[in-house]
Amino acid sequence: MLALVLVIVLAVAVLVFGWQAWQKLDTQQQRLAELEAQSASRDALAELESRLDAGESERDAALENAIGELQGEFASYRGEVDDTLDRVLAELASEQETDERDWLHAEAAYLLRLANQRLQLERDVQGAAALLRTADDRLREADNPALVPVRREIAAELAALDAVPRVDRTGLWLALNAQQELIARQPLGQDIEEQVARSSIEEAPSGGWQQQLSRFGQELKSLVTVRHHDAALEALITPEQESYLRQSVRLVLEQAQLALLKEEQELFEASLDKALTLINGYYETDASGVRSVVSRLEALKGEAIRPELPDISGSQQALAGFIERRFESRSASQGNGAQGDDA
Repeated sequence: MLALVLVIVLAVAVLVFGWQAWQKLDTQQQRLAELEAQSASRDALAELESRLDAGESERDAALENAIGELQGEFASYRGEVDDTLDRVLAELASEQETDERDWLHAEAAYLLRLANQRLQLERDVQGAAALLRTADDRLREADNPALVPVRREIAAELAALDAVPRVDRTGLWLALNAQQELIARQPLGQDIEEQVARSSIEEAPSGGWQQQLSRFGQELKSLVTVRHHDAALEALITPEQESYLRQSVRLVLEQAQLALLKEEQELFEASLDKALTLINGYYETDASGVRSVVSRLEALKGEAIRPELPDISGSQQALAGFIERRFESRSASQGNGAQGDDA
């Protein structure tokens, strides 16, 4: 019995020991598998890094080659451009001799053309005069007696520009605005009045019919007033008509201001005439304010907002002729020199 118990205990111990040994073996196998997996991933990572390094090296090499080729092409192109420019400059130098005064002539011609455009298109008298003076300074720097006729034309054109009347458009616009504000406060010739008729009969009529009729006639005389006029009377205007009339006067004066800014003389005068017609026809002309507005508008109507401008193209034509003759003379002298060399 004891031996059987020992055998059983020994068997149990063997089983426990075997199970523990099996667990340890399984754990070691798992660790070995993990180590093998980690080793494989490290190898794959190393391989990927090597591939990336190889790709970057190839890319850098390709980029350096492309940059080198572009630099070479650019250097070649720049060399060709420099050669072409040198050849063109050499041809120009061989065809004509350089003269610093030609630049002054060309600049003066450009300034004179710009002055004509400024005067014709923008009607800028002051700007055109400033350009003429600058062109005259350039011709003075050229110091060529042959340019005296051109400078004489410039002097005459400057005198003509100085004689052009100066138009104070800002002052005229402000004057029209002041008259517009003043007339808005003036009374109309036909005042709007509300007439309320009140009867003086306060007690019931009494007495006979003759007495009642007589009393009714007296009351009727107190309610009705008869006035005699030589001329026909105009109907009283309504408040809506009064507002429309005042608005019309304001719009007409604003139209005159717009014509002033656009330098339209006919529209300016027509607008002032229309405003005067409305004021004289519907406003109280005996009022001092109305008389002041009428007087001022009549004075403004005589203002010239678009003065006549002179012709300043003579200097431009004279300088153009001078430059053309100078070029022809130089071409002729170069032709004679070439014939002499051939001989």
